Amino acid sequence: MKRKYRANNKSVNKLLRLITIILLVSSSIFTLFNIFFINISIASKNSNEWQVTLIINEPGGTSDTVIFGEKITASDGKDQFDIPKPPTPQVPYLHSWFTTSFDPPHNALWEEYRAFSDKEKVWNLNVLWESNGSLQTSIIISWDISELEVSGLDSAKLYIQDTANMMVDSNYQFTANTNKLYNFQIIYQNEQSEEKSDTNNSTFIILLVFIIIILIIVLAIYLKKIKK
Repeated sequence: MKRKYRANNKSVNKLLRLITIILLVSSSIFTLFNIFFINISIASKNSNEWQVTLIINEPGGTSDTVIFGEKITASDGKDQFDIPKPPTPQVPYLHSWFTTSFDPPHNALWEEYRAFSDKEKVWNLNVLWESNGSLQTSIIISWDISELEVSGLDSAKLYIQDTANMMVDSNYQFTANTNKLYNFQIIYQNEQSEEKSDTNNSTFIILLVFIIIILIIVLAIYLKKIKK
């Protein structure tokens, strides 16, 4: 009876050791799997450093430019990539800048770069036109769509009273009054971020099911050997 009990004890101990080994191996595989895909994701994202130049002009001959984008080493706070906008020139002029919460002179930027992220981002653009005699003009904000395509953005929209889809349209036109400030928002929305998250969850579930199946097969083979 004691021998049988000891034999059973040994079998149980072997079984527990086998289960422990399988779980440790599975855990290691899963960790390496995650590291591998995270590194690929980061490398892919980092390869898409981008910038877009907005060209702003009107028929009277005044014009201006501003630049926004993402850089690998940039932050969403103030950094060396954020370039302040010079003061307004002499009248007549067309003046544009990105408004921020930073201390002067970085509260009005000529170039504003952000860190890489899948979260929604907003650039606050201001446009001011002042003339010697005209009271009204037509201002065109234009950009190169190919610069946005390089960025890898899923959607980028320029908001004011209407919505201009920057991934489709290459310019936005509006009527402006002299010495009146116009506020725009460039909104980056990563519409595929949820899909990517769902894909990662699905991969995790598939891997987990695979590990469970392997564990069941190994246990079944082991128990069959014990019965023999």
